[in-house]
Amino acid sequence: MKRISIIIALVAGLCFSCSDDFLDTKPTNQIDAEEVYKTATGAQAVLDGISRKLRVQPITSRDDWFGIKSFDIMWDLMGEDIVCTQQGWFSYDYQLDYRMAYWSRCSYPWTLYYQVINNVNNILAHAETIPFESDTQRAAILGQALTYRAWAYFNLVNIYQFTYIGHESDPGVPVYTEPTTTGKGRGTVQNVYDRITADLSEAIGIMTANPSPRRHISDIDLSVAHGIYARVALQMGNWAKAETEAATARQGYALNTRNDFASGFSVYSRSVWMWGMEINNEQSTGYGSFPSHMDMTINGYAGSWSMPKYISVSLYNMMATDDIRRQLCEAYDDGTAIHYINYKFNAAHSGKGFAADQVLMRPEEMLLIQAEAIARQGGRDSEAQTLLDNLHAVRQESPVPVTVTGTALLDAILLERRFELWGEGFRGRDIKRLKIELDRTGSDHDQAQCLYMTVPPESVLWNYQIPQSEIDANPNMDESDQND
Repeated sequence: MKRISIIIALVAGLCFSCSDDFLDTKPTNQIDAEEVYKTATGAQAVLDGISRKLRVQPITSRDDWFGIKSFDIMWDLMGEDIVCTQQGWFSYDYQLDYRMAYWSRCSYPWTLYYQVINNVNNILAHAETIPFESDTQRAAILGQALTYRAWAYFNLVNIYQFTYIGHESDPGVPVYTEPTTTGKGRGTVQNVYDRITADLSEAIGIMTANPSPRRHISDIDLSVAHGIYARVALQMGNWAKAETEAATARQGYALNTRNDFASGFSVYSRSVWMWGMEINNEQSTGYGSFPSHMDMTINGYAGSWSMPKYISVSLYNMMATDDIRRQLCEAYDDGTAIHYINYKFNAAHSGKGFAADQVLMRPEEMLLIQAEAIARQGGRDSEAQTLLDNLHAVRQESPVPVTVTGTALLDAILLERRFELWGEGFRGRDIKRLKIELDRTGSDHDQAQCLYMTVPPESVLWNYQIPQSEIDANPNMDESDQND
């Protein structure tokens, strides 16, 4: 009888979810689930374990596996705004050639996100018996759990299926709302989004009713839950919801100034981040890490020139000359072409090195979601223009007011996402969401390195296959359920 591979998540989840204090009392391979959930402290330890799991390198020989920031690199390299000139880790992502069922890139996100889901399902299954000390503590723990589950499903369905609009009835990913070792079928994309929106609505409701201060930047708080809902609503084409969720999410957050943006994106306290992961030297994954692959100022894969990643010439040329995002770029002649090093990520400046903090959400993303949602609703171009003006005011020395309207305004907003969010994992996601062609022509991409210079909208190259291990193990899934 086939057994779902998520059973690995049940075992691994309990092993990684416990705090150091809890581990002092019993070896990780002997932890009993019921003992973990006898206290709210134990439930919080599970959440802390999830946060740590999202930033670790599970297999030290895999320097392209180091948690969720490795997926952000994957998504950006699948777009047109990062240029690679060498072969190395992430080359197959750059070539959109890492999607087949037997490849490790398919199995790692599946395993990691379902580990998150299984762990929060354990918290939620014990919600009625955990002795919470207060309503605010209960809201903080359960709100985080529900938001984590929604966030994990949102990431899964966007890796293993096309975007929501037009694919509502297509196969999604299995949805689990309680701990289990028995596999389910794929259901539909709509089923997955129904779960996502229900979880986010519940999380926001309980955290709003019983607000509590956030302990740390790595915790999910109410603003982060609203921010994730803004991303989901944008994907679903629910423009009014995306607008209000994004506006609510960024309330109380100032935009990063020019100096903030130039501070190196490596110390969360030097910038305005809504959600991020603080990394210390003990937690650093060294060469297998985000700064190693994206930061040209330290001696990692990028900085040692074994796998440099440049901002594309075409994107660089589209930025205003007085824009700090362009001024952080530096021309480099490799003997065959002129490329541009982007010093947005600059851990040498802060001294953090491989232990650079990692950004997950910023108020500028929320502003851009808000602007796009307004522009797509029509009739309020001036509001969207003002939002862009507000961003330009903290990026350009002498900003020129935005005057374009209609389609041109929407295009300007989408281009601004590419400028502002470069290297943070959004471009490939946007290409898939917007159903647009990937076009790497007219820049410094080399077809011998990137393999595909153009890819038509909604090509199968954007859809990862279900891991073969899941097809083989899940009694409710077979080869007929596999993506093309």
